[in-house]
Amino acid sequence: MGGHPEPAVLIYNADCAFCRRWVERLKRWDRGDAVALLPLTDPRATALSGRDLATLHTAAHVVRSDGAVFSGGAAVRELLGLLPGGFIPRGILHLPGALAVAERVYVWVARRWGPVPR
Repeated sequence: MGGHPEPAVLIYNADCAFCRRWVERLKRWDRGDAVALLPLTDPRATALSGRDLATLHTAAHVVRSDGAVFSGGAAVRELLGLLPGGFIPRGILHLPGALAVAERVYVWVARRWGPVPR
């Protein structure tokens, strides 16, 4: 069969201006089309992720081709592993305690600039 592997899917809030800006940056960074983009309002988002719409509204989610689902800081870590040069910051997020800090930062940023409920 060959060809390219199935891309991971980023489920994001297209109603969030901050989220849209980062999705545009991701499109430029993802020169290998390793990530497909799916707004959380797309009916496929809940089926693909296995999560309800209310849960999808709490953070960005990444669904890998093997079906594993990651959200928030863990989703960012997964994305970094798919992008050119992303292995360096991804490696940092694998250090002990780093993902917990990333989760806190993610929540702070989302509450400050995104539509995540306070």
